[in-house]
Formats: sequence, C-alpha cells, structure tokens
Amino acid sequence: MKQLILIGAGHAHLHIIQQWIKQPIKNVALTVISPSPFHYYSGMMSGYAEGIYNEEDIRIDVKALVEKEGATFHQEAVMSIDPRQKILLTDKGKVLSYDVVSFNIGSLTAQTDRHGVKQYALRIKPNFHFTNMIDKLRNSRRPVIVGGDMEGIELALAIQAWRRNQHLSTPITLINRSSYMMKAHKQLQHRIRQYNITLQLNEEIEKVHSKKLITKDGEKIDYDEVLWLTGPRAPELFRLSHLPTDESGYLQVTSTLQVKSFPSIFGAGDCITLSDYPNLPKNEGQVVKQAPILWENINGFLTNGEGSHFKPNKRFISIMSTGNKHGLFLYGSFIHHSKLAWKIKHIINQTYMKKLK
Repeated sequence: MKQLILIGAGHAHLHIIQQWIKQPIKNVALTVISPSPFHYYSGMMSGYAEGIYNEEDIRIDVKALVEKEGATFHQEAVMSIDPRQKILLTDKGKVLSYDVVSFNIGSLTAQTDRHGVKQYALRIKPNFHFTNMIDKLRNSRRPVIVGGDMEGIELALAIQAWRRNQHLSTPITLINRSSYMMKAHKQLQHRIRQYNITLQLNEEIEKVHSKKLITKDGEKIDYDEVLWLTGPRAPELFRLSHLPTDESGYLQVTSTLQVKSFPSIFGAGDCITLSDYPNLPKNEGQVVKQAPILWENINGFLTNGEGSHFKPNKRFISIMSTGNKHGLFLYGSFIHHSKLAWKIKHIINQTYMKKLK
C-alpha cells in the first residue's frame, strides 16, 4: 500500500482530508503529522480576540477527524526529510517512509533573534499558541503590538474593542516601523482614532527587556505584555533537509505545487514559494485556490492521473474585522466599511467551519 503523508494541518491539508473523507484514494494509506491536534482557523482569530468566538468556535479537532476515517495522526513535528530515500524523522524519533509527502506547515515569526524577544515577547506562530497569547495580551495593563501591518491593525482593533467592553481604561499601543500605517485606508485611520489606539510609527524595536522596549533611537517604551508580530520567517526544516528553497528559505515549488527535482514532494500555503511567481504574497486568498490544485495533483501522482497548474488570483475578496462587529470589505479598488461587511465575513467563517466539523 502506498503512503501519503501530510505534514502540517493548514487550510490546504484540511481540504485534502475533507476530499479524502468523501472519496479515499484506493490502495493509499493517509498519515497526518502535526505538533497540535487542532487547527486554528485564521479567519476567526480577530473574532476570538474581540470575544465574539470562544476557543471551540475557532478550532477543528484534526486528530479526531483523521482517526474517524481510519487514517493515522501523529502529534509530532518533522525534524528532517531525506528526499532520495523518501523517509522523514520526527521529534519523537519516528522514522516514516512515504510515496508522497506534502508540506502545509505555515511560517514562523521573523526577527526573533533580537535581544530579549524569545525571552519576553509573545508570539502567535505556530497558530495553536494563538488563544493563550491573546488572552495574556488583552488582559494586560499595558498591552503592546510590535509590527503586523494589516494583521496588527486588525488584532489591535479587536483587542481594543474587547478592552472597552471590559471597561479597561488603558489603550493598546501599536508600534510599526513601516510607512504602511500612514497609507492605511481612511476608514481604518478613522477607526484607529475612534478606538484611541496609541500609534507609534516609524519606530523599530532594537531590544526587549522585562517591561521595557528599547527603540533603535534609544527611546524606552513601557509594557506589561508585548506581541511580536514582525512578519513571516521560513521554517528551518527545508534548509536543514537540503531541499530546494528560495533565498529566504521557503520550499521552492513549481506551478504543480511540486518540488521540481523531487516530484513526490508537494507543498502549499505560507511555507512555499512558487518558482513562476516568486513575489506572490503569502495570504489566505492564494491558499484557498491552491488547495484543490494540491489535492488534484497528489491524487493524480498516486494514480497515474493528470494534474493542474496553479495560477494565482489577480484579485480576491478580503474582509478585515475592525471591531464591534464591523468590517472593511476589500476587492480591488472597491472598499466598503460596515456591519454588513462583518456579517458576510461571519457567514463565510461559519460555513467553512461547519463543512469540517
């Protein structure tokens, strides 16, 4: 029997599991490996931060889902992979062989090598840490978010909405070194002012000490909890396993979502870079489109069938939560801020979760 191993339980692999439940591939055994038995849905994280959803609402029990269908789940992390022998090693010492392996493990947080970050700062990647970290941040007397751009704005608005509902007087502080905030949509700028969020723009945090941040210019900023949200960083797994990567360490795949020199290796989501589209943003809109292509091509590879090529969306709908059940609807140049936008986001989220639970 052939062995299909899915490493990570991100959106693309959940789609594969969902398709497997409908129609398993004959004479193929499915194994899923992930350090957490749960998948936390990113589309609902701001809703959790605001207090609209609880933890059960935003997570899927992948282990239960997989084992219910007679497949195997290992709550472990993969440490290395040998693409020539087609074997992999987990952090618990298991050596597993595969016929096809796919990676959907997301990314890590950048700039964690700065002084004090690993010791003092909260991080929400891998995303199964999310709920614990957000609970700490929103209950903090002086909460701070460093970086994040759109994600940082969305979380800051959600947390500030929660704090206002809890009658906590001190606002959250958002620190960003880029000019993105200055170019943010007028609706967002108005919302940030309306929520009294403290903005510190064009600031770069050089060091993190206990209860104190030090900027590159030497300014000191007090905090009780700080969330380090400084962009994505590639997992070390691919570099350590000597797999083909881009300059930043992300797994390099072709438009079929396969590694060119090792076609039995597939990948999707934030952990990959596409050879034909090296500058493609690593966002949820692209992953949603990658998922069915990934399933079709893995299925085809295992059954001698045909596959498809991934072509990114030029435009896609994005709805950003802005607090108090309001949302910012974005599609190309069209922008609309309202309660209706949030309601649409809520319906999309609920529909997605119901399909998998």
